[in-house]
Amino acid sequence: MTSFISDQDFTTPAHIRVTLDDVKHEDRGREPRRGQPGSAAPFHSMVLLAAVWLVVSAVPIGYLGAGRYDVFWSDAVVGITIAIITTIRLLHPLAPFAWVIGGLAGWLLAAPLVLQYGWSAATANDLIVGVLILACTLLGAAD
Repeated sequence: MTSFISDQDFTTPAHIRVTLDDVKHEDRGREPRRGQPGSAAPFHSMVLLAAVWLVVSAVPIGYLGAGRYDVFWSDAVVGITIAIITTIRLLHPLAPFAWVIGGLAGWLLAAPLVLQYGWSAATANDLIVGVLILACTLLGAAD
């Protein structure tokens, strides 16, 4: 009987294991999943970092100090949702969640008008992060 632990190679360093995996995939005539030119992983990583910033930004921008709980919750829920979906897309590159992330980025662009932020740091933050996420999602979906 085998288990996940017994099937793993713990004696070979990780950077050598990855190289061996790539060589094995090339020997079979398939493209290796890691290290492909034109991979969308850097775009997904940028989206993940932007989502984390969206959740954390409530502290330096001061949403709660200004009494803007609606802005805080909007950014927190959108940021956590984007982070979860992007993590799934990083683990499974063919996962078709680009439309969901694009829709959430669209919400970030529309939220200052819908929730009536006024022109503030929260508005600038949502617009910049929304454009960044939308651009990275479109570029990542193009690959």
